[in-house]
Amino acid sequence: MQPTFFEHAKSIAGPALIGLGILVLHEKLDGAATHLNHLLGTIPGNAVGVLPTFILAASRVLRAHASDHQRFLRGFLQHVLVSSWPLLLVIIGTILSQDAIPDKAEALPKKDRGLVDPAAVRSTLD
Repeated sequence: MQPTFFEHAKSIAGPALIGLGILVLHEKLDGAATHLNHLLGTIPGNAVGVLPTFILAASRVLRAHASDHQRFLRGFLQHVLVSSWPLLLVIIGTILSQDAIPDKAEALPKKDRGLVDPAAVRSTLD
């Protein structure tokens, strides 16, 4: 049976979305790793100044959470969803690719391997 235009488009769009999603996700993670490396790789004399900054930021986050739980959670979820949109591309591309690839496992004949006796002392090459 000949694939239709829609099936052909899905077989092309799936891997394209997966590739684009992985590329964008890689760039985002690379930027975050570079930023973290820069933060942790500070000169030991300046590292003392990083700790008060971290404590101040943590106290602001806790204060924001304590003052308005719903607003804090809404902002947190919005930040997480906006940051992880490349994963959505990968998921959609995977779904499109699954529909385009025929299931070959059903076409293969099943082999009768029999029971395996772990107590038997014989070579597995027999």
